[in-house]
Amino acid sequence: MDETMLISVVTPVYNGGRFLRDTYQCLCDQTYKNWEWVVVNDGSADDTDAIMQALSASDARIVYFHQKNSGSAKMPRDRAVYESKGEVILPLDADDKIEAGYLRAMLCRMQETDAAIVYPRMLFVDMPTGRVTEVLPVEDFDTKAVYRGRDLVGATLPEWRIGCNGGLYRRKVWVNMSYPGRHEPVWMNSDEVDERLYLLQAERVAFSNAEYTYQNHPESITCRVSPRQFQPLKTCLQLQEIIEQEFGKESSEYAGANRKAFYTWRSLTAHYVRHYRELSDAEGLLVANLRQCFQSIDVHQLSAGERIRFLNLCNYQLLFVLFCLKYSPRCLLEKAVLRLWPTAYRWLFIRRRMERELRQSLSFPESAATAPGTKNRETHSGTTEDSNTPFVVCMHCGNVRSGGLVDRLRGIVSTYMACRDTGRDFRIHFTHPFLLADYLQPNKYDWQIDEHELTFNPQQADTLVCDTQTDTLWERRYQRRKMHNVMEKHRNRQLHVYTNANFCYDADFAGAFHELFKPTARLAQHLDAIRQDVGGPYITVSARFCNLLDDFNEETYNEPLPLAEQDALIASCLTQLATLHRQHQDKRIIVCSDSTTFAEHACMGRDYVYVIPGTVSHIGNDRRESYEYYEKTFLDFFMIARADEAYLLRGPRMMGSGFPYAAARLGGKTCKTISF
Repeated sequence: MDETMLISVVTPVYNGGRFLRDTYQCLCDQTYKNWEWVVVNDGSADDTDAIMQALSASDARIVYFHQKNSGSAKMPRDRAVYESKGEVILPLDADDKIEAGYLRAMLCRMQETDAAIVYPRMLFVDMPTGRVTEVLPVEDFDTKAVYRGRDLVGATLPEWRIGCNGGLYRRKVWVNMSYPGRHEPVWMNSDEVDERLYLLQAERVAFSNAEYTYQNHPESITCRVSPRQFQPLKTCLQLQEIIEQEFGKESSEYAGANRKAFYTWRSLTAHYVRHYRELSDAEGLLVANLRQCFQSIDVHQLSAGERIRFLNLCNYQLLFVLFCLKYSPRCLLEKAVLRLWPTAYRWLFIRRRMERELRQSLSFPESAATAPGTKNRETHSGTTEDSNTPFVVCMHCGNVRSGGLVDRLRGIVSTYMACRDTGRDFRIHFTHPFLLADYLQPNKYDWQIDEHELTFNPQQADTLVCDTQTDTLWERRYQRRKMHNVMEKHRNRQLHVYTNANFCYDADFAGAFHELFKPTARLAQHLDAIRQDVGGPYITVSARFCNLLDDFNEETYNEPLPLAEQDALIASCLTQLATLHRQHQDKRIIVCSDSTTFAEHACMGRDYVYVIPGTVSHIGNDRRESYEYYEKTFLDFFMIARADEAYLLRGPRMMGSGFPYAAARLGGKTCKTISF
């Protein structure tokens, strides 16, 4: 065996710091020592960076990179490959494990068979119990033979009969791989497509008895209900196209790809019906994706029983009704109301469901023990002694999702206005994902509250939920009336308010905001520095892409555009910037966007464009970070408020934003929307 060959072990990691030391130990335990470990941190918010900095400083075989979050494992994994130096590549996920003789056994098998790829014996293990749930390759598969990669594609369709994680690849197989003639966005499970492409390039593929342990754990993204779980619909379409090009529609491989699309559509339709309440924000795109996958299925490739059971897949709406009747009849009722009376749907279903679920999650007395950032004093008898000061407290402490910064600020100001009207004492408990007092301090009204002043005793406190669902005058009036009534009714009790109510916009929002807040000395100093850097009068242009440009993920669901459409959208936005510059030639343009890609393009060759330095963030993602991480959000907000004019770009599929709207109102002006 040639032991001079360097094996590059590549690991993408996102918030996997707790696994990294174990992964490193797995490599240190290897009997084959000629390896390097290339780790790419994909914008983790945990202690990944600190751990990797320490490990890489102690071992020269570790090569470490940090980049902004890409939203998938593919991009950091590919970067790790390109940064590596080895002749062969072995991908190893941070939360998986390999046995001590793994590298030696895999390399030995590659050298003795002259294979381009060697796959291991793959064990799927349930992390909490340690139970092996599945083993690949399947029992009847001959692992002693050497195969042509092309001939193995059929063994991966419609289900995987061989394991692919932890394979050993000759460098050229990986680096030369590309999706033929297409520039698709990178989906969460893009490896489903990539692995087949690797096989199509590999002349020889072998198998080893070395064991790779794939660990399923509750915190895995695949275990949480999320719109990203529906991305297999996209990869199924990509896979069908590739298989058709390579093998033709009459091949067994294409039949397998078609059946895979069918199984995926069937399981995800049932998944959608079961969890539609948690996926309502992404409903339009998810339904469109389900329909697109449905339309791609060739009914003639299915068995007679499947064709009869699924109505020959000729009536999507009727099949959806049957899925609803089987898994969730209430889903059918809600969809009918949504189609016929959209406003009533938001009122009768969304609002009531959200408020009911929120109340359940905050039910007394359990919340006393679980509310983040709060404490109760214990007496010598073991009981809890709570404060009974009847404050109205606007709560943002991480126990429920509270939306973005403007959602929270408008709810705070609305609650403060209701307190002024009813003569109630007002406080703010804003501790997550940062302390509000780090950025804003009391101005004319002292809204600060000590933790010991909060009570979660059900005899002393009540909860009020008042969320915005539609931006209509009648709803704003409803919210205001509801708050007033509850505050009057429970005058002698502490009231914890969870709200993003926006009726403050119907009154003096700016006046109430300035009564409550002023920037802290640190924030004010940075604002002054930015104004000096801008050097004179300016306007602001905001643009909210969410994930259209594949560079920013937040709680609002949006799929990345294909690269050609991304370029076209950026070009259209830049055209609008040029038009505004002609209208305001004596002023600079501050670009405030959630897309660093657009911000970088806007600055190229345009000295009239200014982008405030810092990290683009959305506090609805609920991650605890340093002061600097969230500061740019506040800097953008106050610079928009102080601008001469504020604009919002709205191109195809771009999102609206309450952020510049509220900031402009704070500055006594109106945010103007430019639609194109």
